[in-house]
Amino acid sequence: MATFDIDYLKKLIANGVEEDSELEYKAAAALQRDDKKITEATKDVSAFANSNGGILIYGISEDRTNRHLPGNIDPVDRKAITKEWLEQILNARIRPRIHGIKIHVVTIADDKVVYILKIPKGETAHQANDKLYYRRHNFSVESMFDSEIRDVMARQKAPQIKVHFDVTKKPNILIAPNDRPMLHQQRPMLFSLNVYIENVGKMYATYINIVLTLPERIIDLMCDEGDKRTIQISLDNKVRDEIEIQDANRPMFFAIEHTDKPKQYGPPRNEPLLPGMQMPLKSFPVYIENIADGDVLSWTLHADNAEPQTGTLEFGQVAII
Repeated sequence: MATFDIDYLKKLIANGVEEDSELEYKAAAALQRDDKKITEATKDVSAFANSNGGILIYGISEDRTNRHLPGNIDPVDRKAITKEWLEQILNARIRPRIHGIKIHVVTIADDKVVYILKIPKGETAHQANDKLYYRRHNFSVESMFDSEIRDVMARQKAPQIKVHFDVTKKPNILIAPNDRPMLHQQRPMLFSLNVYIENVGKMYATYINIVLTLPERIIDLMCDEGDKRTIQISLDNKVRDEIEIQDANRPMFFAIEHTDKPKQYGPPRNEPLLPGMQMPLKSFPVYIENIADGDVLSWTLHADNAEPQTGTLEFGQVAII
């Protein structure tokens, strides 16, 4: 997760990070106490919530030559525009209120600051101060059609599932001929990619399916270095419960007797994911030495009647714990 400080702002400018559907720069003049500027602010913020959420920065101007690229830090006067005033305006002029907006304050010098707004994806459609609904489309803010508003309002009627990843490691222990454990010399550590799902909405999810796409060499040691092939892995929330079959002709005191019989399982069922819950979905071995710069993990997620979600993450961003 990014740390919102002066270094974060400088990196955006130095790297020329372009605006997109989830990032926008605004100069200091965009925040003023007149009705027109207030309405514009509510349009910009509600548009993020009605789309996929994102980052809105008040205090960086656009490049004069190349639109949508960051220009210079153009700080806001904290005495004129306070964080409290900004929060109050957004809460009072956007309906319904957007829950979960975070305003990060980066001090540039004395009373000069940059406000970084982290806006979550809304759970329903949010109306701006002019009583219209807006969404983001690439670099722009556009008014929404009736069908688009209905689709966003239906978010409360479908589960909202997020996917999380991490990599865990453990020693690769072998049993020597003398029954003494020893560390594998060529591969001393084993790594596993873990996939988790989290329900961040208000509706429980019954059917969840994820299709992962990743480089095949990361999970298959036999692939050649530099192999460009990818592989798809399908995951779901099906589980099978272990069952115990009781022999009616066997005395009850034999029930605790240890046997070598294999475990038996019932039919597969979907494990519901309730609001606020997180669930481990799958763990499988990976060979991190085969990961190259730029390798990505992408996925498509289906959950009940929700719209399919897609995402991409560089392997370098996956935490190793």
